[in-house]
Amino acid sequence: MSQKKIDVLKGKVTDYKRYAFVMLALSVFMFVGFLIPTETLAVENQPILMGMNVATLILAVIFHRKAMKIEKKLFEDEA
Repeated sequence: MSQKKIDVLKGKVTDYKRYAFVMLALSVFMFVGFLIPTETLAVENQPILMGMNVATLILAVIFHRKAMKIEKKLFEDEA
């Protein structure tokens, strides 16, 4: 495998790990916002917020899995 392709794959791994971390952080902030009692969050909007929270967690898992898959491919090709 060429050095340029290795650098591209390493960049993708880094990007996907960052995306996963951002999605995880966003999920944590939304969950904290869900836990703090306020009058601005209507009862009918709570399922929407929890659905968005689950969606960001799923995206975080997907991005992390993509990063691990590419990293595994990278290490297999180097060996």
